[in-house]
Amino acid sequence: MNLEEREYSAFGRSLVADNGSVQLVIPLEYGIRIGHFSFVGGENVFYEQPSDMKELTTEDGWRLRGGHRLWLAPENEDTYCPDNAPVTYEVCGEEILLTQALDERLGVVKSLRISFVEDASVRLTHRIVNCNPHAITRSLWAISVMAPGGTEDIPLGQREGGMSHWHRISWWDHTSLGDERATYEKERIVIRHLPIDKRYKIGVGHPAGPVRYVNRGVIFEKSYDFKKEAVYPDGDVSFESFFCRHMAEIESLSPLYTVAPGESAEHQETWKLFRAE
Repeated sequence: MNLEEREYSAFGRSLVADNGSVQLVIPLEYGIRIGHFSFVGGENVFYEQPSDMKELTTEDGWRLRGGHRLWLAPENEDTYCPDNAPVTYEVCGEEILLTQALDERLGVVKSLRISFVEDASVRLTHRIVNCNPHAITRSLWAISVMAPGGTEDIPLGQREGGMSHWHRISWWDHTSLGDERATYEKERIVIRHLPIDKRYKIGVGHPAGPVRYVNRGVIFEKSYDFKKEAVYPDGDVSFESFFCRHMAEIESLSPLYTVAPGESAEHQETWKLFRAE
């Protein structure tokens, strides 16, 4: 693993890490975020919010920024806590541990452990510690904000016959199931990003395998552990997608955990990059 601290045009002071195949850029002046993921020397698969952009911001200082972040579900007003304080990091062998200061509104400390596991793969362990004087029931929500112009492929599990329902899909108030960006098939849901002024968000109980986003000749693949007997938020879905004019979000969720004071919960993802044929 190669590591270097340097100024990065979109993020300020950053930690740049690579394993000779893929590269991460981690902002250190705010977070926890991963701002950049690419093949070494390649284009960022993530969206980067322009510094002067007024959309995708809140009055009290939260900005989308882009990249990858850790939130807590279900979504509410406290979800949009500004994450503008610096983060700290430790290098533990071949792993990087990022830690955020206590989030006063949520009452949690967030951390993210990053490991290069194969040539083009990265494993992420998202973690929260409950610092409230009471238990909280929340889901860890891992959100990757993708660059515009790509196509998402959500595979759906199949079975032979049966009279009981099989798939769970949630959709939000601003979503039309007739949206021109989305195609619903028996085996998959395919969503194209288009620069149009309509929001679209759905949740899926559990994809049948990794979700992929293809853009500019590169495939970004996200996979995560699904706990079959657990309860998930937002209508019992473990995966969500949000599309707007500027970007697309690919989001995995942990089960709903009840976390006692001083205890923790974790959620793991694996990312992989491929060249599109």
